[in-house]
Amino acid sequence: MPDRHWDAIVVGSGANGGLAAKLLAEGGARVLILEAGRPVEEIGGYANGWMAAGSKLNRRLVSRRQHIQSHHATYWTTNPNFFVDDLDNPYSTPEDKPFHWIRGRVVGGRTLTWDGVTPRMSDFELAAASRDGVGIDWPLRHADLAPFYDRVERYFGVHGNRDGLPQLPDGDFVSGRSLNANEQVFRGRVESEFPERRIILSRGIDAGRAPEKNAQHSRLSNLTTTLRDAARTGRAQLRANAVVSRVLLHQDGRSARGVEYIDADTRVLHAASADRIFLCASTIESVRLLLNSSTPKHPHGLGGCSGHLGRYLMDHSASNLYFQLPDVPVSRQPHPLRGSEAMMVPRFTNLTEQNADHLRGYGMWGGIDRIFMPGWVRAHPGEAFGFLCTRAEVLPHYDNHVSLDPELRDAWGIPCVRINCAWQHGDLAILSAARRAALEMVEAAGGEVAELSEWVRPGVSSVFAQVEAGWRTSVPGLFAHELGGARMGASPEESVVDRNCEVWDVKNLYVTDGACWPSSGWQNPTLTELAITARTVDVVLRERAAKM
Repeated sequence: MPDRHWDAIVVGSGANGGLAAKLLAEGGARVLILEAGRPVEEIGGYANGWMAAGSKLNRRLVSRRQHIQSHHATYWTTNPNFFVDDLDNPYSTPEDKPFHWIRGRVVGGRTLTWDGVTPRMSDFELAAASRDGVGIDWPLRHADLAPFYDRVERYFGVHGNRDGLPQLPDGDFVSGRSLNANEQVFRGRVESEFPERRIILSRGIDAGRAPEKNAQHSRLSNLTTTLRDAARTGRAQLRANAVVSRVLLHQDGRSARGVEYIDADTRVLHAASADRIFLCASTIESVRLLLNSSTPKHPHGLGGCSGHLGRYLMDHSASNLYFQLPDVPVSRQPHPLRGSEAMMVPRFTNLTEQNADHLRGYGMWGGIDRIFMPGWVRAHPGEAFGFLCTRAEVLPHYDNHVSLDPELRDAWGIPCVRINCAWQHGDLAILSAARRAALEMVEAAGGEVAELSEWVRPGVSSVFAQVEAGWRTSVPGLFAHELGGARMGASPEESVVDRNCEVWDVKNLYVTDGACWPSSGWQNPTLTELAITARTVDVVLRERAAKM
């Protein structure tokens, strides 16, 4: 069935899709947003912790239709309907390489389950390959992204302090909060022994996942920000239940003319045309669309001529360490755990020179007396209770990749992906170093590692799987920071998209979500993804204006 012609089609209504639609529409473009999932209003909204988070009883009650999604911590504390049906949306992996792909197929995407932690990337990450020879440098530097970081931070109201750290550039912040009293004690003790390990206030958005009083949605959800503002222009239309199956090309095969999509309910096939196509469907889904859009002129998928399409899949590896401070009493008042209300330890290794037994670096995020933990589940109820979550960079490995499964199809008959990804030696070395550093910091603060009751472990950090005594480590994919597969680069021989996120061999097709990343860094990726999306839209609008 034909559709009207649009100036731009945006595939996906999550963080990047919402921002792309807003900026394009505000720039005068007529935009069609295609979202495979349903509106929140049709699936029950925010569930407000309708089950006690992740208890063993609840795990026995998990629907078999979400056997992957139910492993994620936010599954129990938001709404299971925010996540995909694993049986309708299957994928395959090698038996010895599990990958837990967490997906938010709903209008708003994973902004409904986002933490709102927003650190910037630095040139230590963007130009890492020049230092250690692993992978390729980004064709961008912080100076290229800074104006767009500024714009995004102002729009969302990112809080933080100006700490003056080159490895974590300062932003255009709303005034920062303060660490709580017990976190300040922890910081003083750690920094006195390890002055290079700075403990700072987290950078992030001052909102929780649950809507505030009298609000329909949380301020972390783009239903209250970018999607709302895109709709207000009168130039953007959002179409839910639209499962995009492939990108359509002009006859010469050199540019995109639109997309094909299936109505999720009626199974009717539609086509929509546009001058430009933005893939913001989330990392693996965007790669899947590029692979599924192969033609005789593009037999390996759109952007596949270099041999790099689907390659270098990454996800941050993470470990949680829980601890108590025996000589520090627990806070009498509760403290929130939010993007703007927590501790952050920026990367401190391998900055000016290679000085460790691992490449690149890691950071940490955590807090003290910010997780509600009843006294009966810990050994010393009166002591301050804290955690550190290490977030380690995962290196870009050619063998970690996404391909099309030759047999598997989803509920709409679209070929599914096969994900082949595992932590490799270099990744484990970074992770091991991060663990040692976290333990050293707890010991320097006079703390003791806390072993949680088996009853509460799944609810506190169900994103983690126990692999070593005292440590819980994420399975690839479960941290939901997947990146790569359509990396950007300086030439078509080494990458899938250029520095403006345009596919080298298909003009007017852009990939601005995490798929375009050449390396992972240690930072939470959403803010940088948004800055990249804003930069790409700015390039497109300037080119459009020049032709008018």
